[in-house]
Amino acid sequence: MALASDDKYGWTVLAYCLCIFFLVAFALYGILWQKFLAGKEALKMHVREGTTEMFTTAKGSQGMWRIGWSFFAAAMGGWVITAPANFAVWGGWIAMMMYAIATGIPILLIAFLGRIVVEKYPDCCSLGDFVAWRFGPTMKIFTTLITLFNMCIFLLAEFTTVGALFSSFVGDINYPIIIVVGLLATAYTAYGGLLVSIVTDQAQTVLTLLIITIVWIYVAAEFRAPLEPGFGDLKEQLGPQFLGYSSIFTLPASLVCATVFSEAVWQRVWASEDKKALYGGAVIGFTAVTVCVFLCGLFGFIAAWGGLIDLDTADPNLYMFQVFKREQGAGMATVDSWIQMLVLILAVVMNESAVDSLLNGITSTISSQFFRGKEITYCRAVVFLICIPLVVIATRNYAVLQLFLISNMLCCCCAFPVFLGLFDTPNMKRHLTETVVLASCLLSIITATAYGIGVEGSWSRGAYMTWLGNGYAYDYFLVAVFAPVAWLIVFGVIAELLRQAGVNAPGVSDIAMQIPGFKALAGHWEEDLTDVGGPNDVAMTKQRALESESSSDTGANAAPAAPARPEGPAYTYGQPLGAPPQAPVPPQMPVGGSPAVLMASPPPFFGAVPMGGYGMPVPMGGAMPQYVPQGMPVGGGYVPQGGSVPPV
Repeated sequence: MALASDDKYGWTVLAYCLCIFFLVAFALYGILWQKFLAGKEALKMHVREGTTEMFTTAKGSQGMWRIGWSFFAAAMGGWVITAPANFAVWGGWIAMMMYAIATGIPILLIAFLGRIVVEKYPDCCSLGDFVAWRFGPTMKIFTTLITLFNMCIFLLAEFTTVGALFSSFVGDINYPIIIVVGLLATAYTAYGGLLVSIVTDQAQTVLTLLIITIVWIYVAAEFRAPLEPGFGDLKEQLGPQFLGYSSIFTLPASLVCATVFSEAVWQRVWASEDKKALYGGAVIGFTAVTVCVFLCGLFGFIAAWGGLIDLDTADPNLYMFQVFKREQGAGMATVDSWIQMLVLILAVVMNESAVDSLLNGITSTISSQFFRGKEITYCRAVVFLICIPLVVIATRNYAVLQLFLISNMLCCCCAFPVFLGLFDTPNMKRHLTETVVLASCLLSIITATAYGIGVEGSWSRGAYMTWLGNGYAYDYFLVAVFAPVAWLIVFGVIAELLRQAGVNAPGVSDIAMQIPGFKALAGHWEEDLTDVGGPNDVAMTKQRALESESSSDTGANAAPAAPARPEGPAYTYGQPLGAPPQAPVPPQMPVGGSPAVLMASPPPFFGAVPMGGYGMPVPMGGAMPQYVPQGMPVGGGYVPQGGSVPPV
């Protein structure tokens, strides 16, 4: 028997039953795939099933279409049902189009930049790994904190969105569905890690695109509200206006910078099997994301244009749903038809796919910083613990766009220096040091806040406008984006003048390492860098597996056993195998440093030590020489000619 449109209780029950059914179905699909099919993926990746590497990175294992769907799922989320329509209504058609384009652009940019990182540091497993290698441990910790905060804000926005939909659109309390999404996504991501997320992304994306296509066809066929030429009374709001023009700069800047500090997106870079898979997947993801965000914004836009939204009373999170109203002045839309139920299912499916991507990104970031080399159990425990406070905060139903604004402004203040870290020429390494970059980021945050205070003439009001209330105004984002550029120049000039004057002083990590507990917080970062590998390394995971397979053969085809790693004075780090023992390392050289160059004084001011960062005494702009015999076993694997080995 069909439900009557005014049977609120019946539609609420149906909404819960259908949404939970799809949520559970995808969770079970992920768990069953992990139980019965993950082993095949492990063989393809040439790593042991159940390892932390497989759990957090799925390193070099995924083809173009899986990467494309996964990019789409990581970039989308329940927020697509709320934010684009909201922004389109208040920013006009320019903002509507820019939101769609700006959401897709970061996928292309991260794919391009990520390929550079992979080619330079082929065993890199997180953004923090790259930052540690390029700058040093203090900058890695700072980047890790920014990344965690950014992803937690995005996760909080996802929980808030699905809760708001059920409290306002379904007409029920918000926390049951938040708990269900959190528990299910946490369960299957904790069980299978990134591979399960990518596999479920594929299925979730297919369903998402199918539902969006059905909704688009329905709106095209059934929408009957009159659309007045020139937008009628809403001409100043829906046409070209200040917020729309501001969005041409603010949206690409904010979304690109926020994506830089999202390990959920970087993980797709590490998982790509080759350059073709990464670039092709990025194009697929960009296209799908841009089209879907545009359509969701368009639905809210034409609903406002047709007079179906009461801008004084309507919930901004429900603007998209107003397009299904039959007539003007009918009040707020609630779930009372099959098409609205489809959109609700669309929202929770995208919500679950985004939540699992973010949970994996958060877990990868924490494990690479605090639990490197630990058992996978630690990673799984972190997944559960991270969700608890976020679910509680999400029940407060904060405005989603305001949540995004906090992290967007913060990331804009810090992204540009990290971008520049990709340029590692001797001249860039001389001037773009860890201390310069860290100081520029911190002072950019202060500068952005000071600008708001100056504009508003009040400390509290200025801070509020900077981080919560500026409505994506272009001037605030101009300050946030270009302040680090100015500070980089200022500190770079100061550092160079001090060098020319012969002034030597320790860098920020030299000082930080003297603080009790900092070394423990930084982790065994020098060993971590060895695990990451230097610019001359190749991806070692596949090589290890191939050599392991060869060594397991017997008979005439058996591969010769790898030589045992020499012990004692016969081998010194940076010395060719078999060379005479070297003299003891002088006290001013840290263990693991290169014997090629000795420093009698601390490195120049502002951490001017080049590639390798703190504790690596190499010539200005130079590289640390490495001589490693072909096939030498290191930590159970093999390092190719020119690779890196841990200090001995």
